[in-house]
Amino acid sequence: MKDFDLKGFREKLGYTQAELASVLQCGQDYISRMEKNPGNMSLDFFMNLCSVARMLPNDVLSNFKLEKPKALEIPDVYGEETLKKEALKYYIAPKIEEYNKKPEYQTAINKILELAEITNIYGAKPLVALLGPSDAGKSTMINSLTGIDALLSQWTPTTSSTVYVKHINDKPSWMGNNNVCIFKAEAHDKGWNFRKIHDMEYCKEHILYIGDYHILEKHCNRNLGTSNKEVDSAVVYLDSNILLSCDIVDLPGFGTEEMEDTVRAQRAKDEADIVLFLCQSNSFLNKQSDILFLKDVIRTIPIFNTNEVPLLSNLFVIASQAHVVGPDKISHVLDTRSHAFSEQLSDELIQQIFNVNKREFVEIFKKRFFSYSLDTPVLREKFEKAFRELLVNQLPSIRKARLNNAIEEFKSESRTLFANEVKKYETILKDRENSKKEYEKAVLEKPKRFEEINALRNQVISFIEKSLKNNTLEMKLWEKETITESYIVDLINEKNYDKKQAKEFLLSNISDLYYAKMQEILKGSVSEFNTLLTQFFEDVEKKANSLSKISVGNVQIPFDFKGALAGGIAGATVLGGLGLWAATVGNLGGYILVAKGVSLLSALGISVGGTAAAASFVALIGGPITIGIAIALGVFAIVSSFFGDGWKKRIAKEVVKTLEKEQVINSYLDAITKFWNDSKIGLNEVVVEILHKIEEHLENLKVIIETNDPKTIENMIQINKGLVDFFGNLPWEGSGKTLLLVGSNKDDADNK
Repeated sequence: MKDFDLKGFREKLGYTQAELASVLQCGQDYISRMEKNPGNMSLDFFMNLCSVARMLPNDVLSNFKLEKPKALEIPDVYGEETLKKEALKYYIAPKIEEYNKKPEYQTAINKILELAEITNIYGAKPLVALLGPSDAGKSTMINSLTGIDALLSQWTPTTSSTVYVKHINDKPSWMGNNNVCIFKAEAHDKGWNFRKIHDMEYCKEHILYIGDYHILEKHCNRNLGTSNKEVDSAVVYLDSNILLSCDIVDLPGFGTEEMEDTVRAQRAKDEADIVLFLCQSNSFLNKQSDILFLKDVIRTIPIFNTNEVPLLSNLFVIASQAHVVGPDKISHVLDTRSHAFSEQLSDELIQQIFNVNKREFVEIFKKRFFSYSLDTPVLREKFEKAFRELLVNQLPSIRKARLNNAIEEFKSESRTLFANEVKKYETILKDRENSKKEYEKAVLEKPKRFEEINALRNQVISFIEKSLKNNTLEMKLWEKETITESYIVDLINEKNYDKKQAKEFLLSNISDLYYAKMQEILKGSVSEFNTLLTQFFEDVEKKANSLSKISVGNVQIPFDFKGALAGGIAGATVLGGLGLWAATVGNLGGYILVAKGVSLLSALGISVGGTAAAASFVALIGGPITIGIAIALGVFAIVSSFFGDGWKKRIAKEVVKTLEKEQVINSYLDAITKFWNDSKIGLNEVVVEILHKIEEHLENLKVIIETNDPKTIENMIQINKGLVDFFGNLPWEGSGKTLLLVGSNKDDADNK
């Protein structure tokens, strides 16, 4: 009876609350509560209502239903980009069939695939993640926002997998008439990659089930007891207005008895551009697990702080089912809980991640608390207005500008690539003998150049190993000098904790300090590492070009180093610090990182550098995910009881003992170690790919030089001249606009 409009029914009968209470022999406060939450109405009470009205129960229910909220009205803010992408496909499609038939067009085919990847990634809509405990009402909110209750209700109330919701127009052609696809994970510690939905081969490798909406109930609902343990994620395509402006991901509730639910929630959260964090209003942020997970969200959320997109605009902390508390009390709940939560945030953590002091942050943060209720429109108006503002007026400018710049950069690089091919063939055709001599010289020099490149790589690896050693030592020394009993007593006094609060929150507070210190340590080393990598790749490019120097007069044929580097980064199994470096040099790494699972807005933030890059560490390291899960599930806790005036010293001693027993620092040391080890592995893989591409380049030169028919070379000249025009004239209006700057603070963005 949750949809029953008791207030409308009472008013139709002509009763006040007091009059109806008198007739039914109950308190007026009871009538008031039932009007706010008719789902709590007992059957006896409802039957008495029917008797008073002299109506049959079915007539009462059918004629007095609460009006369901309408789907959130969002304009098609990306309609122009959709049309531009269609025009691009129309321009390219006739050529694909032609190029596929001829091996000499393989480079062009590769560039077309790269363009598709760029438009899919940078043209992606913001991903909205709904996060919260299993009873928070995440799926119910999706029903309301999309206006399609009948479909989404099939997997409520216990989502057992990650469910991505996209607009029906975004469905890839390989899915045919099916609207739902269910996938297995890539590996035990790596989920299915949502960003690869257009990659048919990848998806078909991981598909478990494909069909219509009913398969969700069969395979993604834990209550039915038939959910497949292999299921990791599902993608659902719906015809809903809001999905024209964003994609939505419904995550399993965290902190349940199912560890996999928590792992999936953590994993998918790191892909999100926008987070809606829901908790029931009548227990809003009262549980330790809720507080710990929200703190983890704050650590990892993409950071923007510009005039267009203010700090934390992409975070919504929502008291769901707010009608239970009531309009008159919900503001007090939001204020008190936002204040209580803010007390759990350390100054060090805020400074390291957001580059503002805690006082400034708290003033912004408390404005990100909202209420939500299906039953009471006034309780969701503020949220809907802010959410709509973000989707319609704030984020589109970032997305459109980045996509425009990405395609402009692609066009420029493609023109240069094929113009160099023309130069190469013209040079060889003009002076075959001289070209052959220079090629043979390059072959002789290749072992020496490769040895020099490997020596340069070893210097970078030495830096990595030194940084790993220094960073872990610094972390250990910090713990020894800082996390002492006297420091913890001071922390208790600073937070003004009583015994219960100290036992509940101290370990969480201290974990923030560990996390902030880890960020601080890595930031310093990575800044130096980025400078070193930039010089390293510049030196490698010079040595690669020296091997491809075939010239007539002053004409020199450059090696496509950037393409080789991009291919190496895209193919690397792990990146570590290479990911941070790559994202600072334009399209080379940005779209690759997103394809590997980093959120789009995080990648854009990294591309500006500064604090935004540091805050995005968590999406690249991986270690803190394990840390967050361990803390959120309460792996360790203070269990002793403390009495008397000296309880602060005794609890401080217990905290130090617990931290040592649980070896908490090892989780942070493991994160640092993983970051640098991944950097080493990634660097080796990228260098191997670059050397391989140099080998291919030289082999290609050999084939051309040894070609006996000049007409073959002349034909390649004409082909590549045509490709210069083809890629240079890609239809994309507005691709020269300047990217909206994003960064750690407004002053930085304005100065840039």
